[in-house]
Formats: sequence, C-alpha cells, structure tokens
Amino acid sequence: MRNPNEPDNNYHGPGYYYNGGQNANQNSNGNYNSSYNNNSYNNNSNYQNGYNNGGYNSSYNNSYNDGYQSYNRGYAPVDTSQGFAKYMAKTYLWMFFGLAITFGLAFYMTIASGDVVNFLENNFAMYGIAALLSIIFAFTMGFFVTKLPPLAAKIIFIVYSADIGIITAPVLLMYELQSVVEIFAVTAVMYLVLAVIGLTSKKDMSKFGMILSVALIVLLIYSLISMFFIRTPMNNIIINCAGVLIFMGFTIYDNNKIKKSYYAFSGNAEALEKLSIIGALQMYLDYINLFLYLLRLFGKRRD
Repeated sequence: MRNPNEPDNNYHGPGYYYNGGQNANQNSNGNYNSSYNNNSYNNNSNYQNGYNNGGYNSSYNNSYNDGYQSYNRGYAPVDTSQGFAKYMAKTYLWMFFGLAITFGLAFYMTIASGDVVNFLENNFAMYGIAALLSIIFAFTMGFFVTKLPPLAAKIIFIVYSADIGIITAPVLLMYELQSVVEIFAVTAVMYLVLAVIGLTSKKDMSKFGMILSVALIVLLIYSLISMFFIRTPMNNIIINCAGVLIFMGFTIYDNNKIKKSYYAFSGNAEALEKLSIIGALQMYLDYINLFLYLLRLFGKRRD
C-alpha cells in the first residue's frame, strides 16, 4: 500500500497553453484578418481549441516529477495545523497574485483594443512573442523551476502570469464583458468548493492523477482532430464539458496533493518554499483552464 506521506508521482502540471494549430498557421501566413472575416476564427471555438487544451501538461508532468523527487530526502513530517495553515495561505496568496496579474493585464488590453482585429493589428508582435514564450514555458518550466532558488521561481511565476494575460486578452474580446465577469465569479465559487473537498478529504487520491492526465491528453488529441474534421456545435459542447469535468478533478486532486506535500517535507523549509510556488502554479492553471472551459460553454459571445 502506498505511503500517504510520500509525494505523488502523478503530477500533471495542469495547463493553459497556446497550442499552435489554426492560429500558428494564421500568424505565419500573415492573413489572420482574412481568415477571421471568413468566420474560421469565430467558429464557436476553433481558435480556443488549439489555444487552451493541455499541451503544457504532459511535458510539465514528467519534468516536474523528476525535480520533485529531488526533495525527498527523508525529512520527518512535522504535523502542525498552524504551520499548514500558514503554508496554504502563502500558496493561495501567490495563486491570487498570479491571477490578478493575468486578468488585470488581459482586461486592460481588452478595454484598450475594443475588438480582436484591433488587438492583433496593434499588438501582433507582442502577441506572437507571448505565444512563443508560453510554449517554451510549457515544455521547460516543470523541469527547471524545482532547481531554481525560491526568488528566481517567484520571478518566473510572475513573468508567466503576465505572458498568459497577453494571450488571454483576445479570448476575452470574443465575449461580452458582463458575461466574462459572471463566469469568473462562478469559477471562483466552484473552485472554492472543490478546493475544500480536496483539502479535507482523507482519501488516497494518487491514482486519480494518472487518470486525469490520461483523460486530458485524450481530450487534447481529440480537440486537435476536431478542429479539422468534426467542426460541429455539439462536438464543441462535448469537448468543453469534458474539459470542465477534468479540471474540476484536477482542482480536487492538486489541493489534496499540496496538503500531502506539506506534511511530507515540513522538515525542510527551503523545499516547502519552492513547493509553495509550484503549488500556486498548479492551482493557478487549474483555475485558468476551468474558467476558459466554462466561458466557452456559457459565455455570451459578442455580435
């Protein structure tokens, strides 16, 4: 039987990432506006299917596990509820800070641009750089973040949050502002409930990490295939519903894993400081993806 105090190897690095696809072709061909006007961009979610469907996860998963194991030096757990409360408060504070950067920047660019076409005309170079950086982060962050000093890990987290804010802006421009705010609030309530479940559950959830990771990879592959061969509204609904369910599961799983990591490494302050940033990144990405899938399901699109 698995020791519940051992760190879980099934880290998924839940993801929000730019995933080439249709947009990469549009950007490289320099004809984004023509394809936009021909409704390929507006086809319910073709743009977003390639934009936020988990390309980050599998690579972050493997590299994170390697780095995470380096912390396992047999430190004796120190079971103090007060220390755990402080650890979770710090972790959530970093998560909220990242979300504030992302959505603050995204809303600012949304208001300044007015619509998607103006945004890309005025910020095309910046958007392209941000998209490229997001791909680089996706394939490297999990590997090197555990090997960096805590201060460097925090700086990278801040830069990554700003990067995601830039590539989120055109997605928000597709929906009415009131609808975006409402979905954000709904996501916050859902996340709170799911986080409480994960933190209070005493069940060993180690098996769920692998199940959720496989489900996410399958969803990614199916979404990419659908972009070219199954472009129907019902199929988009199925994909988005599956995405919501998967990231609901990841939210519960990650919060439970973060709790276990505290008790496993409570004898090592440096390890806990790094794991706090990594945990904040996990929860940040869970929230972002849950929000985007809900927005695609229930958001009111602009006319």
